[in-house]
Amino acid sequence: MRFLLPLVLLFIACSSSEPIVDQVTPIEMEESTSELTNDKENELPPLSTNEENEIEEYLYLSALSDTYFKRQNKIPSAYQRVKVEIKEEVVDLFEGYRIQIYSGPNVALADTVAKKFRAWSAANIEGYQAQTYTFFKAPFYRVHVGDFHDRNRAIDFSNLMKQRFRDSWVVFDRVNPYNVPSDTAQIIIKR
Repeated sequence: MRFLLPLVLLFIACSSSEPIVDQVTPIEMEESTSELTNDKENELPPLSTNEENEIEEYLYLSALSDTYFKRQNKIPSAYQRVKVEIKEEVVDLFEGYRIQIYSGPNVALADTVAKKFRAWSAANIEGYQAQTYTFFKAPFYRVHVGDFHDRNRAIDFSNLMKQRFRDSWVVFDRVNPYNVPSDTAQIIIKR
C-alpha cells in the first residue's frame, strides 16, 4: 500500500502530454533532507525512521508534481538573433515651411499682395491650392503662402512662384497639417 501511491502518481505524471523533466535520485533526497537537518540555528530533534521515510516520500512526490515548475522555457536560437530596435521619433506635424512673398510696413500692401497671389494661384497653379497668411511681426507685416513639411517641396513651389513673385523665399514656420499637400501631388503651372 505504501508503494502504491507513488506508482499511481508516477503513472499519472507519465500519462500527461508533457514529459517528466527531472526525477529525484536518492542522493538528491538525502541532500535535501540533510539541508533540513543540518541547519544549526533551527536545530530540529532527531527524526525516527518512520518520519524519515515519510519525508523522503513527500520529497519524491513533490519532485514529481513540480515538473512544470522546473521546466525551463528558453527562446529558440533561431529567434535569439533577431533584435528589434524601436526608435520613437517625435514628429511635430505643426512644424514646416512656408513661402514668404511680402515683408513690409504697409498693411494695405500686404493685403493686396495676398489677394493678387490668390487670384494668380487659382488661374495658374494646378495640383495645390495654397492658403495665404497675413500677420504682423514687429516691425513688418508679412505674407506667407502654403504649408509644407518637406523643405524641398517648398523650394520647388517657390521656384514656380518666382515667375510672378520674384521676392518669394522659403521660411521655417508653424503650418496647418490639414493644408499640407500629399506626397503624390504634382504641383505644376497650367499651360
